[in-house]
Amino acid sequence: MNHGKWLVGLQFHTANSQRLWLYYVVDEAFDTIHAARMAAVQRAGSDPDRVARCGDQAEADQVEVQRILRDVLGHYRLSRCL
Repeated sequence: MNHGKWLVGLQFHTANSQRLWLYYVVDEAFDTIHAARMAAVQRAGSDPDRVARCGDQAEADQVEVQRILRDVLGHYRLSRCL
């Protein structure tokens, strides 16, 4: 099975209605949906930075997922948003 690294961005709103994007690197996800769920549930749910900035009841209202790709020379790049 092909697991990869993913960059998952979750948009939250702060108490004063500003948009805040928090990004998480997710290892070992099967696909974009799995990566987003891992970031949203496992990472953002217990992230003290998210709680401090957005409050513990804040939920992500927008998600962007990009695969982290590595070429044969070892350079990293991001796929387009999936």
